[in-house]
Amino acid sequence: MAEQEGYLEFIESFNHIHKYLKKYTNSDDNVPFSDLIYKAKGHPMINLYLDELHLFRKLRNIIVHQTDNFEQLVATPSDEAVERIKFIEQRLVDPSTVGVFQAEVIKFDMKDSIQEVLKISGEKEILKLPLYNGNQFSGLVTSRAIAKWLQKHIQNNNIELSGTVGELLDFEKKSQYEFIPTSMTIYEAWRLYQTSPKKLDALLLTENGTVEEEIKAVITYDDLLRYIYTHDQYVFN
Repeated sequence: MAEQEGYLEFIESFNHIHKYLKKYTNSDDNVPFSDLIYKAKGHPMINLYLDELHLFRKLRNIIVHQTDNFEQLVATPSDEAVERIKFIEQRLVDPSTVGVFQAEVIKFDMKDSIQEVLKISGEKEILKLPLYNGNQFSGLVTSRAIAKWLQKHIQNNNIELSGTVGELLDFEKKSQYEFIPTSMTIYEAWRLYQTSPKKLDALLLTENGTVEEEIKAVITYDDLLRYIYTHDQYVFN
């Protein structure tokens, strides 16, 4: 009975993925599963699970071409295979979005004192500092710029912490960031880090991905890796 249930759950999830791929690639029912995978390989999660999907395709073909008599099944999917294909199905059909990173973002004004900003960033362990000129976004300061500023202001083994935080932008070679919407999936964001021609320091999350909106999160590559590792360790095996 358990084998029969695993068999049916595997086929059901496979069919859901098949249906999703047809819709995503705008293909008709005659396009083979392997061709759908090829057409959809630009999809960040299809690309991520490419090898597994090909293995599941082969397993599915073995299963459905044997017999309808569950007492005579030659091959059945393991419990791990069933759970894995169900997991991939969920990731494709209802993926997690970067909205999970939403949190209070500490922003700084260009006129804030460097001493106060360094104090807050140290206490809160903030490595990426969104700067504003009033309500207008001015740029992103990284720990790289802070280190350069500190080196420049060392005198007789002491550091003079006078000045405004806006000065830090002069020491920022050019921080690289992208504004992204809350609707972007985790794997799309991860893919953006990997494929962007820029060497991104951070992804700045706003409701619709525009600079005029309130920043809801500053997402680093490490943030995404920690999330993916926590929720899908297969990626790193």
